[in-house]
Amino acid sequence: MCKMKSRYDELKEKLYRLGDLSPGSIQKRMLTCGDPNCKCAEGEKHGPYYYFTYTDPETGEPAQISIEESEVRELRKRIENYRSFKKDLQELLNLEVEMRKG
Repeated sequence: MCKMKSRYDELKEKLYRLGDLSPGSIQKRMLTCGDPNCKCAEGEKHGPYYYFTYTDPETGEPAQISIEESEVRELRKRIENYRSFKKDLQELLNLEVEMRKG
């Protein structure tokens, strides 16, 4: 029980320190423009272009936002923070239940 309580407290503290969170993922794409005279018509695509993909909280549907390459590094950190948050929160909730069972 003492070990569970210690881990519980550790997880709570970790969750408070995570920082900014972003649920979703980053997609890197090479695109064609549709101009038959363009180099991409021969296979040399344009890009890379980056997109943040996520689930729209209002509709529950997949959505995406175009992002600049300069934003990718910071957004990846936020996404990793969110994944860590979800994992640690689930463990925290499981420990809460186990500690209540006695």
